[in-house]
Amino acid sequence: MVISHSTHITAPRNRVFALYEDVASWPAWDSETMDVHLPSLGLGASGWLKPRQGPKAKIKVTEFTRDRSFTVESALPFCRIQFGHDLTDEGNQTRVTHWVRFIGPLAPMFRLLIGRGMDKSLPDTLAGLKHASESRDVAS
Repeated sequence: MVISHSTHITAPRNRVFALYEDVASWPAWDSETMDVHLPSLGLGASGWLKPRQGPKAKIKVTEFTRDRSFTVESALPFCRIQFGHDLTDEGNQTRVTHWVRFIGPLAPMFRLLIGRGMDKSLPDTLAGLKHASESRDVAS
């Protein structure tokens, strides 16, 4: 089962994706991220992320299509968590979808333990990304 939330942003995909690629800026617009270290946003890149609640977690980029999507994966005991970020054009807006998937034998347990909090926090993360993308002073 996937947890998923979407929003529409009045900015082109490349402007939104530029915020993702500026990894050091994630805590500025994502209130759930306290700190993050990822040398670059690209397939196979690995580092760590410290969420607002919970321990620092190792992360790895397992899917990457510039200006379209990327997926970051983290491991828990007998479970993997995938965090997806998808961008699509809808008229003069970009539809942004963030999703979370739990995979593995203990996925149902972790979905129950931490999935509810993630489900509640994704709209705030998207609102922060929307604000940052729409107010960002960069050329499209």
